[in-house]
Amino acid sequence: MEYIDRIGRANLIKGVVIFLVGLAIGWLAIGWGLWPVQYYDTDPQDLRPSHKEAWILMVADSYGLNQDDEAAQGRLQGFEESEVGEIISSLIARAEEEGDLPAAQRLRDLAGAVGIALPGALPEATPTPVPVARGPSILRSLGLVLVLFLLVALVVVGGGVALARWRERREKAPLHPAPKEELISWEVAEEAPLGQFVTTYTLGDDGYDISFNIETPAGEFYGACGVGFSEVIGEGAPDKITAFEVWLFDKTDPDNVQTVTKVLMSEHAYGDEALREKMKDRGEAVLVERGKSIAIEAVGLQVRAQIVDFAYGVSPDLPPNSFFERLTTELTPRMKREA
Repeated sequence: MEYIDRIGRANLIKGVVIFLVGLAIGWLAIGWGLWPVQYYDTDPQDLRPSHKEAWILMVADSYGLNQDDEAAQGRLQGFEESEVGEIISSLIARAEEEGDLPAAQRLRDLAGAVGIALPGALPEATPTPVPVARGPSILRSLGLVLVLFLLVALVVVGGGVALARWRERREKAPLHPAPKEELISWEVAEEAPLGQFVTTYTLGDDGYDISFNIETPAGEFYGACGVGFSEVIGEGAPDKITAFEVWLFDKTDPDNVQTVTKVLMSEHAYGDEALREKMKDRGEAVLVERGKSIAIEAVGLQVRAQIVDFAYGVSPDLPPNSFFERLTTELTPRMKREA
């Protein structure tokens, strides 16, 4: 009280009022209105939840393509393990609800690669060894050998009969060939498509990553195909995509599961030797041209990716024809014809 009486109550009130006015002007008016704080080059773990989910989806898709554990761990460095587990669990539940089982599996593979135990996941049960009887195994092996021998014998006999009939027909065939209109065409018809998918990217869709399941009419899952961004150029939002990845995942042969990727590049990116060398490990570089058809082949599947339409974006800070304003791609998967 003695200190307040010394400086005077009026002066004290004036000081408090001046302080509050200065705080309002400096913090609220200037700090929030005129020159708000802007963040650049922030780390993924500092992003808002929706962008964190997009980042982890991108890491899972990349890991599904290259199976690089160290790269996946590096991209998630800085995240809390519990937070990554919760995000992955949420994304898995969402993917399964939408019926996107390949995306859910890629997320589970990512969790295993970085050593994250998903909430609610049960530990794998240790299989109980079952004693194997030696006698029946030998009998089964002998039976299998006998069956194979009989099949080979049938093939040889059948081939001999077919060859004899072919020679007999050839000897009886007329010397002059049939008229052209009666000739038989032996061209193999192209396999029926297993689907036809069209996807369009527009500038501002920073989480663009589309995938489609490849199934038989009976619902048997053969693989998947899709399009996602591969490389961006410049800084600031929205992301300016200069290259896309179009990919084919083929599991028709369980012993030889494959993922084949090709990189669709802008005119500027395709002409940049350093950038093309950087993208070399991701897949064959292809210049985007309207109407171009790109063939992607794996073990038992093939996809024809056609560039239906595209447009480049314009920015004073970037070279011309360096990033896409829009890209429409049509994917048509088929079974490969046997040679």
